[in-house]
Amino acid sequence: MSEFATAGQRFAILDHSPIGQMVLREDLVVVFWNRCLESWTGVPRSELLGKSILDYYPHLGNAKYSDRLASLLKGGPPIIFSSQLHRYIIPAPLPGGKFRFQYTVVTTIPAFVPDTHYAMFAIQDVTSLTEAIENHRKAHDWLLAEMGERRKTEAQLVKSTEELTRLNQILHESSIRDGLTGLYNHRYFFQILNRDFNLARRNDNNYACLLLDLDYFKKINDDYGHPFGDKVLKEVAAVMQERVRETDLVARYGGEEFAVLLPDTDLAGATLLAEDIRTKIAERIFHHGADLVRVTVSIGVGSLREHGPETAHDLLTLTDKALYQAKTVGRNSVVVATIGHAL
Repeated sequence: MSEFATAGQRFAILDHSPIGQMVLREDLVVVFWNRCLESWTGVPRSELLGKSILDYYPHLGNAKYSDRLASLLKGGPPIIFSSQLHRYIIPAPLPGGKFRFQYTVVTTIPAFVPDTHYAMFAIQDVTSLTEAIENHRKAHDWLLAEMGERRKTEAQLVKSTEELTRLNQILHESSIRDGLTGLYNHRYFFQILNRDFNLARRNDNNYACLLLDLDYFKKINDDYGHPFGDKVLKEVAAVMQERVRETDLVARYGGEEFAVLLPDTDLAGATLLAEDIRTKIAERIFHHGADLVRVTVSIGVGSLREHGPETAHDLLTLTDKALYQAKTVGRNSVVVATIGHAL
């Protein structure tokens, strides 16, 4: 099977993402281009696969892009291209000759050849929010200039400032949320995991993690279609949100994978919550026409105090191994990491 066919299978779930997503090799050859980008740009995937992205978007060869991508692929941190400074990473036309303002995050993922990586782009359309913020910023600046002469505008200035703050909050929230489920996204999950793990370890507090994977989810998509699969993902996300505390964090970790971070929670409490979530999801009935569909979930559980991981990455690794064991022992189960998982 060719690299591009393999990539098509591996990244197929991204075709259901409401944001533009593409995957580039280290030589900037396109190995995946999702349906959202096809719709935005009008460029079909079949035309791009196997070709350099620079053949279509030569501006990405400029130093401000190419240098940062080269650093990322050598092990550097994720890249953020803001809608203010880098408006059109992938120019996507809108009616009236305009283009979509974009908020872009680029991360690395392992390639199919050992010791090589791909660059994965996640491109959000923030056109309406960016334009609204810009309009309010202009109005805000004008009001500041006139305030000395027009005291009567003070109330309007306050209102404009509040609206500007609200829109900025919405823009920030959209950058850390998963577009389908409304849960926190993969990037924000890692930010909070690293921050809170280090705080818990420093203060000798409990801290636990759950990793969850829907069982046989590909069969659900194959049998009932991806729109129904998206509905299942959203309802499963809602079940999880209902079972956790306000201080816990629930994130969409991958396509049909989820993660839960549990501060001040010991292993017993985390295991009880995992079993509660597993039971509630197994009891949920999903309707597809006359069919009644049930889904199950496999869950791995890891703990800071009981398993003693040195880093947040170690905690995630041992929890992932527990999840893998839950999948191999028959699914629809909760498995607690063992000391052997932590080594």
